[in-house]
Amino acid sequence: MRLSTLILSAGLLTSLATTAASAQTFTDPGSYNNFIVSEQRAMLKKNLRYISKQAHSDNEKKIDARRQDLIKQTEASLQKIAKLPAFKDDKGFKEQTAEALYQMLKVYSEDYKAVDMLAATRTATVENMEQYFKLQEIAEAKLQVVNDSVDAAQQRFARRHGMTISEDPEGKRLAEYMRQVSEVNSYQHRVYLAQFRTEKATARLTDALTAQDPAAFEAARLQLVQDADQASAELAALPAFRGKDARYRDAARNLVKFYASFAADQAARMKPLMERKNGLTKTEAAQMNGYINLYNTQNQKLGTAFNQAANALQATYIPVFND
Repeated sequence: MRLSTLILSAGLLTSLATTAASAQTFTDPGSYNNFIVSEQRAMLKKNLRYISKQAHSDNEKKIDARRQDLIKQTEASLQKIAKLPAFKDDKGFKEQTAEALYQMLKVYSEDYKAVDMLAATRTATVENMEQYFKLQEIAEAKLQVVNDSVDAAQQRFARRHGMTISEDPEGKRLAEYMRQVSEVNSYQHRVYLAQFRTEKATARLTDALTAQDPAAFEAARLQLVQDADQASAELAALPAFRGKDARYRDAARNLVKFYASFAADQAARMKPLMERKNGLTKTEAAQMNGYINLYNTQNQKLGTAFNQAANALQATYIPVFND
């Protein structure tokens, strides 16, 4: 399953309807503003291409290639902004943008590389998934701070130089793409985290079964009943995506419903059998194997359906971006 990438450059600066100018020949604040905006948007487009590739491809090499393109563009834009002279000794906008690009570069090349490295193994252990979300949240928080500071710096620059800024057509297009990505991200994370509540207990249940530890098995079973009930309630409260597409939510509900049913029924019957593991009759051994086979078969079937629904959500609602 692909978990959607957060939009790391959520801020979108505004350009003005002026003729573009080179970095060395600025004579008006509008051209100066537009030069900075053009570099920010070049980096943003690379970011959106990276997000688009993650949404529409399972090829990790191609996804990482898009991340590398993003890093190169951010480095190039950072160099251009850093060399940009202050406009009439007004350094604030230029310096704040350069600092933001520097922080973004660190996130893309360091923080988010760690996130992507975990992507291939994030479902291997509960700890990996927790770390995966934690790193995403850290990266998002860092860049939200710098994006806010750049936006404020642009507003100050506009006031000081008598400019009125408003959203332009390209800005509207990029903002709409980002809105759609954010919408998918938010919904997917809500569904996924509700289902994720059952992961610890199911891991403990299977570990206890492998270790043939009846006491640990029973503790995990009771925890799974409780966690599955809570996850079911959270998922029941979630509407279909955009009020019409319930595939992902329902796939999560089906998986959680199975866990709840298995924990309350078959797993409860397994505990006394485990306690007499060396004295089982042929019929009891067959029952035990039947319960295990049921769990493995349904867990794989419903888990695969859940993963496929998650991928379909992104592929359907995150547009392809190739600018």
